[in-house]
Amino acid sequence: MARKVIMTIKIFPDSDEVQLDKVLEMIKQAFPNEQIINYTQEPVAYGINSLILNITAPEEEGVSQAYEDKIKAISGVGEVYIENVRRFVDVREPF
Repeated sequence: MARKVIMTIKIFPDSDEVQLDKVLEMIKQAFPNEQIINYTQEPVAYGINSLILNITAPEEEGVSQAYEDKIKAISGVGEVYIENVRRFVDVREPF
């Protein structure tokens, strides 16, 4: 089984009119083979929220930049920050 990482990604909308639920759905479509572990919205300012999510990714060189670029290309996304990357250990799988 290929090794995976979990990335914590913070996504800022490009305006206060962006619906983060729709952005989340587009992210799910952009990464159909990955799992969104959890997500939340965090207030930023003046009614604007950011979307913070944990998503699995293959453990390989350049994957963080690839994910960041792919998410930035989604309509309504302003800025994307990778806040954390850590190894994913699935406790359901034998070692």
